[in-house]
Amino acid sequence: MFIPTAQEMASALTYLYTRLGELDLIDYSQSNGILEAASILRGFGRSKTWQYRIERSKPLILIPVFNSRLNTDIFPRTFIDFGVDEALLEKKGFALKALNLTLEIINKSNSELIYRSHIDLATCTDEGKYQNGPIFHLQFGGKSAERKSEPDFLKLSEPRWLHPPMDLILITEMLIANFYPDIWNVLKVQDNWIELISDSQGLCYKPFLDVANENISKGSLLNSFWASNWDSNEN
Repeated sequence: MFIPTAQEMASALTYLYTRLGELDLIDYSQSNGILEAASILRGFGRSKTWQYRIERSKPLILIPVFNSRLNTDIFPRTFIDFGVDEALLEKKGFALKALNLTLEIINKSNSELIYRSHIDLATCTDEGKYQNGPIFHLQFGGKSAERKSEPDFLKLSEPRWLHPPMDLILITEMLIANFYPDIWNVLKVQDNWIELISDSQGLCYKPFLDVANENISKGSLLNSFWASNWDSNEN
């Protein structure tokens, strides 16, 4: 499994920010926390145990794009808490110690939230017990600390879908591919971009796929990833 050093991750986030600017996919006048996160990562040096956070108050916001079904401009924004601990790799088979990745879609005309989803690492208690659901999961909606009045569909915690973990780089790739396909068709074949994505895939996708490949013929794959099976540092 590939685990970048904190300095390497800082360089990756800085490159992401620079490339998005070159492609006019972000507005530099809007506050976002990518460079702040990169600065914090550099403080960890060459350690392979590190954590970064893109705050809800300083999300990565991509430029508005017209949605024909809604007949209005929309824009995606994302924020994340993401961390790795090299020691977890031997104990659990994956190095992620923190993962809470939120994607929101906003109606530009009225600032209304029209979509929210999370990709999370299941919450673990101090006693080493995980919450119910897959160890890595996708959850639509979810409670917002900022918004007290929301439609019921945005308040649900279940179902939690089995889903591979993703970092800021991988979700940015997904957003570009979905909302800015002309840019994506050019970007996806560029060597520097491929290298950036490959490193994040090695960190996020490979350990997930290793567990899937090992267990896919042994029974329920969902059960293999069910969080309670990972209690007490056992996988």
